[in-house]
Amino acid sequence: MNKKFALLLALLVSLLMGATSASAAEIKASGDWTVSADWLNNAAFLDKGSKTGETNTFGISQRMRTKFQFIANENLKGVLETQIGTNNWGNGLYQIGAGRSAATNAAPTANTAGNGNIMLRQGYIDFKWPGTAVNFLVGYQSLSLPAAFGGGSAIFDDFVGAAAAVVPVTENISLVGGYARAVDVNAAGATQTTTGKGSAGNYDVAFLTAPMSFMNKGLSLNPFAAYATIGSQSTGLSLPGMMGPNSTLSEGARVYTGGIAATVKLFDPFVVMADFNYGKATYNNAGNTNAASGGRSGFLFDVAVDYTGLSMMTPELFFAYTSGEKGNSTQENRSNRMPVIGNPQNWALGSFWLQGSNSLIADGLGDTTRSNLGFWALGLSLKDIKLVDKLSHTFNVIYFKGTNDVDYLKESGGTVRSATYGQFLTTKDSLWEVDLNTKYQVYDELAMHLQLGYINPSFDKATWRAIDTDYDTYGSKSAYKASLILNYTF
Repeated sequence: MNKKFALLLALLVSLLMGATSASAAEIKASGDWTVSADWLNNAAFLDKGSKTGETNTFGISQRMRTKFQFIANENLKGVLETQIGTNNWGNGLYQIGAGRSAATNAAPTANTAGNGNIMLRQGYIDFKWPGTAVNFLVGYQSLSLPAAFGGGSAIFDDFVGAAAAVVPVTENISLVGGYARAVDVNAAGATQTTTGKGSAGNYDVAFLTAPMSFMNKGLSLNPFAAYATIGSQSTGLSLPGMMGPNSTLSEGARVYTGGIAATVKLFDPFVVMADFNYGKATYNNAGNTNAASGGRSGFLFDVAVDYTGLSMMTPELFFAYTSGEKGNSTQENRSNRMPVIGNPQNWALGSFWLQGSNSLIADGLGDTTRSNLGFWALGLSLKDIKLVDKLSHTFNVIYFKGTNDVDYLKESGGTVRSATYGQFLTTKDSLWEVDLNTKYQVYDELAMHLQLGYINPSFDKATWRAIDTDYDTYGSKSAYKASLILNYTF
């Protein structure tokens, strides 16, 4: 009996081990851990002693992003990415907390949990349909419309719950499309604060792109289109990139966007990158008197030329133009800036005024400034300067000039929305930015960065006095930045 029992037990263990082996997944981990010591001076461009008390600041912040891939086979895997921080040293413990902000009825807030909370950055299922090359990605993920220059899309580049499909058409052409829900105030859970708003509480996006790569001929094109509906109770119009001059949070909108990203390598050693984006948002709340004429529409154009014929650096000349407000915008209740869906995560020119995706500085710039648009910029970059082994530099000099009519502020009587001093540029406002960013590769996986930035602004006092009589004390004072960053990637 004991022998039979032992044999039965051995068989059971063997079956269990076989079942476990059959269902086990290979796990791959990667990460991006950053510690940044930042000194910032006059980021709001104010005179000493102004009413807001502009001061120099120094802080050390930390952010830890860790990504896991659970690979069942070549056709199926799950992806989980977490983030802890960004949090300042001395500002609470790096405790495991509730995670993302409970304000689910506000803007998509992909990177704002803070205070050391561990939060979901991405969590989705990635699989191919059996017998086909069609790839599906379903779950909370990073989505971006195409962009050839600027580091990411200026229209839509965020973390959202979505279902996307990649469909190969030919060897050189694919279709990428899907659906995303950016906001749903009806979601259940302990952190939910509002319920029962139905479809009026939703912010949905449908998108389609058609990447075409003919790099053997030196050409890459990626046209795209996206349509979004913003429910009247989703507060989607509270986003800086979606506000009209007198828009209210109780208005919904229909948003139409489209464009194309292109990279051309036909003129070796020159590489040309260009983007054209257009968007139109129409308010649709018939019960609001502003809805009849309210909305937002505008465009973005950029072009950059890289010279790749040098071994020690890559010079780049670039130009960008975004449409701005007209003088009669507030009278017509229409914005003439391009609508922006969500919070753009990566689009930037330079690394100070518009920030960059790797910056941890919480200075009131960054996402909000990127959403405001209404300027043109001309810049020169010397990228990846290599004079010493393991040491590289990037140098930027950029001139920004506003495209927003000064009468936009004067007509508003101080009530205009999303026009913040230091972030919104009129045709009488300008900025000079100079950056010098140095990178030392300590190990293959560990880099140390020193980022230096300088901005010399010129804001017109008479124009800004229209919305704040205290602007006489504002002096367009220069801003400075110095960041020492340690970045471990694995």
